[in-house]
Amino acid sequence: MGFSISALLNFYLLRKKKIIMVLRGLLISFVALFLYACTSTPMSQEGKTIEPQLSAFIADMWRMNGRISFVNEQENWYAKFSWIQQKQDFQISFTGPLGKTELQISQINNRILLKTPSGETSSDNLEQLLLQETGWKFTVTSLRYWSQGYPDPDIASQVKYNELQQISDIFQAGWHIQYPKRMQVEQLSGSYLTLPKKIIATEQNVKIKLIITNWHLGESSTELY
Repeated sequence: MGFSISALLNFYLLRKKKIIMVLRGLLISFVALFLYACTSTPMSQEGKTIEPQLSAFIADMWRMNGRISFVNEQENWYAKFSWIQQKQDFQISFTGPLGKTELQISQINNRILLKTPSGETSSDNLEQLLLQETGWKFTVTSLRYWSQGYPDPDIASQVKYNELQQISDIFQAGWHIQYPKRMQVEQLSGSYLTLPKKIIATEQNVKIKLIITNWHLGESSTELY
């Protein structure tokens, strides 16, 4: 009887050891698969490498061009725009249907300048200057981040995500920012980022829509003036 009990005990321990080894192997395989999924680089439909969209990534050297519309209770305003960002300095130019610059906003070496066909005005408060000279209530500082699909890190916000885990809505400083369309943008490294193509920003009775036709990320040879 003792021999039988000992044999059964050995059989049970051996079987238990095999089960533990199998479970350990499955666990290792699962962890490896998970790490691969987290680190592998996705591909576009054209087979080009796309860099993962990271919430910590905010480009500080870029250019973008497109169209903008500004609608409130008093006016409907449409223009083409060109935005050049060089770290903390930037220049945004708005041109009308005939290609004439109607408005230009710039910040160079902490000097904020607003140009219109009637003259130039400078200030140390960008949003206040814009409201004073144009009647527009808009936070250009936050738009630097919103244009790339992220909330302004210096202001409390709430965000919603789509099925691809991209930010689809931002609620910040009284504004609701939506991203109906995105586009793939090539970096100097040859990898790709998915950045906004269409942006809709609303705040009470104000609605601003941006359609971005092209992005350029990285060093820019364009001089701000």
